[in-house]
Amino acid sequence: MPDKWEYPLNMLAIALELAKTNPVYEDIATKFFEHFRYIADAMNKIGELEASLWNQQDGFYYDVLHLPERQITLKVRSMVGLIPLFAIETIEPETLNMLPGFKSCLEWFIKNRPDLKQNVACMVTKGVGARRLLAIVSRDKLRSILQKMLDENEFFGPYGIRALSKFHAEHPYIFDVDGSKFCVDYEPAESSSGLFGGNSN
Repeated sequence: MPDKWEYPLNMLAIALELAKTNPVYEDIATKFFEHFRYIADAMNKIGELEASLWNQQDGFYYDVLHLPERQITLKVRSMVGLIPLFAIETIEPETLNMLPGFKSCLEWFIKNRPDLKQNVACMVTKGVGARRLLAIVSRDKLRSILQKMLDENEFFGPYGIRALSKFHAEHPYIFDVDGSKFCVDYEPAESSSGLFGGNSN
């Protein structure tokens, strides 16, 4: 799912750039803006049970396994929880002023859809020169994710960011399926199993 978060923002940035010289792309930019905000909303309301990828208690994003009768949060602290940080785009005030149709859509959304706006990082507080920010992760969620990402006992390692949190060295995640147990634990460097080609990453 992470690529679905970034794709509409990448396409939005391209459409906004093209719209500066060809107004036909303004409608396309609006379409990708709409896609982005609905995806951001869906991250917090998945399926009929409205399971959320964001875990308020842990302050982290997790995968959710959808089964016919229920949804299970897979509490594995992996790159899955960091990837929402990649979905970010800024829109300069000069760009908005050049594209009145898109600007009108953005302002209508901010004013009339508070139900969807709450799942997108603040677009009301103006930045430098009224620059607008589009992001999945809000300020509070960003702080929570960065606390884990920059913690040496979690993701921050001597050679960069770990793919799996060191937290799982002492707290392995165990998933039980019909009596069979599957375990995810932290295993640095070379894997003890050839299943992953030797390297645990």
